[in-house]
Amino acid sequence: MKTRSILSPLFVLLTCLTLACSDDDEKGSSYSFKEQDLQGEIEGGRWTYADGYVETTTLEGVESLSVNLMLTQTSGACETFSIEGDQVFFTVPNEVGLYKLSFNLGSFSGQTVTLFDTETVLNTIATKGAIEILTITDTEVTGRIDARADKDNFVNGNFTVSFCPGS
Repeated sequence: MKTRSILSPLFVLLTCLTLACSDDDEKGSSYSFKEQDLQGEIEGGRWTYADGYVETTTLEGVESLSVNLMLTQTSGACETFSIEGDQVFFTVPNEVGLYKLSFNLGSFSGQTVTLFDTETVLNTIATKGAIEILTITDTEVTGRIDARADKDNFVNGNFTVSFCPGS
């Protein structure tokens, strides 16, 4: 009888601890898309999406979308040889869907978003949040991002990018 009364509170305590830890894991990888144009901060400086492009790539037989989001480009995103200003880029499978951000250092795998600062020539890798591809047509891709690396590097909002001619 005494064993039962000791085990019961111990079981409840262990269950609560397990649930508390799994809640923390979920919060760390959670996302919340804002209904706004894509914007945020890169290395602490304000950044707002204004131009960009998407290309299809194939690696080991898997077709993907390579998305580049940037500030307004003088000659247009597809004609730009050298990108002007900070940018955000990522690659996802070529299909509509939700892609949660994560990174596994042991296998160098996961889904990430890169925030590039031209002034410091620094790539910051966002591993918290998600990318959602909403539509893919012959001419453009629409989606939304909630990507966070730290308090100085994050973006959230909606984007639409066009395929460059010939891609």
